[in-house]
Amino acid sequence: MRAAVLCLCVGCSFSAHSGAAHDGAIGDDDSAIDSRGSNGPPPLHLGPTDGDAGTGALVLSGTVTIDTGAPSINVLLPVGDTFDVRPQAGGGPELAVLRVGALTVETGANVRVTGSRPLVIVAGGMVTIVGKIDASAHGTTAGPGGAASGSGSGSGGAGTHENANESDSGGGGAGYGGGGAAGGAISGACTVAGGAGGGTYGDAPITRLVGGSGGAQSSGTTCAADPGGAGGGAFQITSANGIAVSGMINVGGGGGQGATDCGQSDVNSGAGGGAGGSLVLQAPMISITGVLAANGGGGGGSSSTGSGNAMPGQDGQSSTVAAGGGTGPRAMGGSGGTGSAAPTSGGSSGCGTNAGGGGGGVGRIAVSAGTMLAGVTSPAPYTSLPL
Repeated sequence: MRAAVLCLCVGCSFSAHSGAAHDGAIGDDDSAIDSRGSNGPPPLHLGPTDGDAGTGALVLSGTVTIDTGAPSINVLLPVGDTFDVRPQAGGGPELAVLRVGALTVETGANVRVTGSRPLVIVAGGMVTIVGKIDASAHGTTAGPGGAASGSGSGSGGAGTHENANESDSGGGGAGYGGGGAAGGAISGACTVAGGAGGGTYGDAPITRLVGGSGGAQSSGTTCAADPGGAGGGAFQITSANGIAVSGMINVGGGGGQGATDCGQSDVNSGAGGGAGGSLVLQAPMISITGVLAANGGGGGGSSSTGSGNAMPGQDGQSSTVAAGGGTGPRAMGGSGGTGSAAPTSGGSSGCGTNAGGGGGGVGRIAVSAGTMLAGVTSPAPYTSLPL
């Protein structure tokens, strides 16, 4: 295998103002980075006074939790690094901004990101990700800045109950970068359309940093409705030096819940999967030999009276493999969308029974021009962000 060589300027950092680059020698002393230097891109989505980097080298190992709602991180930040909240330039949700001099996510590290705001990491030096950054939705728990179940601009339509024959169609999957799939329909002596799949929104360059939408709930009358999968998170890294990802970053959508059998006369259909979120990488030099993923979640399976609970759909996978729909005593949920395959509709069923939830659509990935893409990206990224 041919090795990729990434030439980086460790002494450089960035500001929103123009000017000449520093003549910093190549070395490992990231603590000396000047966050007011002029090399590198102004950070996207931040105002002119909000985009300065930190000065300390942050190394993450083991299990790390970042909450953008507080905001908080469960490790001690080096002197010169900060974590606070700033407005998003041009409108959009507030951003949780982590400013570092340099960032390393070590082998075996699992960095889990949750919370109500998108996360932006601004680095003056090198960002190296060998471990895992998980900003995806887990079932009904959204990634950072992702929408809750049944909400967001691309939320799907809920399933429908047909009272005469106790039939329930599936909830629709959510959309963002790609549309969500419809919930499964009921056919035969009675006809019930599945919940509509959610539509797309936003644009390929990700001019507004937002997360994915949440899938629609299931249908039923005597059992409480089961929620759809939540939306994948919104996550950005801007470095004045470079970004190397040999590990994994995942902003996938959550799987829709499987139907509950609550022991009553009418049980539920399956809920829709959540849409993948946003991932933005911005730097003068970027090397991707690992995985970038923003896939949709699978829809939940359906049940029938006395048959027990159905399984939820899988969360969006950190690969090119589609998230599977949940299995059920009655019908399967649809699979989530990937960069190479649209999500699929929930499984249909006959009159007097219940259908599966639709799969969630894929999210969006955008990277700077000139990025070396030798790893796995799902979906394929927009590749013309400013350097």
